[in-house]
Amino acid sequence: MLSLRALASVCAIVLVAACVTTPSESVPPVLMLDAQGIEHTASQTRLDFGRAQDGVIDSISRVLNERPASITTNAECGAGPVTAAAWPDGLTLNFQQDAFVGWVNSDPELDVAGGFRAGQPRVEMPQVSFQVTTLGSEFSRSDVSGILTEDDARVRLLWAGTTCFFR
Repeated sequence: MLSLRALASVCAIVLVAACVTTPSESVPPVLMLDAQGIEHTASQTRLDFGRAQDGVIDSISRVLNERPASITTNAECGAGPVTAAAWPDGLTLNFQQDAFVGWVNSDPELDVAGGFRAGQPRVEMPQVSFQVTTLGSEFSRSDVSGILTEDDARVRLLWAGTTCFFR
């Protein structure tokens, strides 16, 4: 018969073991960024370009479980004033006249249409052609664009729609 101390030890081990998680199959991405906007993959709902700024920010904030770290307006963009809502992990949504018009992403946890992901090595992108610009080594496919890091040729930034890059 187990002593009370032995029984307590066994219960403690079982409780600790129940709290330990084991790696499972990869979790599907929450958001898929594409040339028309953003898809919430779990609910298969879309936030296409043209949607109202407040609704888009609220929706993405709920999905990411946090508000943007900053919301700023740059009046000097070539396309006209752009308001950018930026989340801490690297997603930025661009708005003009209260409408969602583009996104920029450096978060490796978010998938992008075309099989792209921030941090992806260039060698994993054999079907993509690159062009050297003042920003660096750029690429584009199906209206999704990106740029590589200079030091190790990995995807540094991806975008679609209206942006505010100065070349």
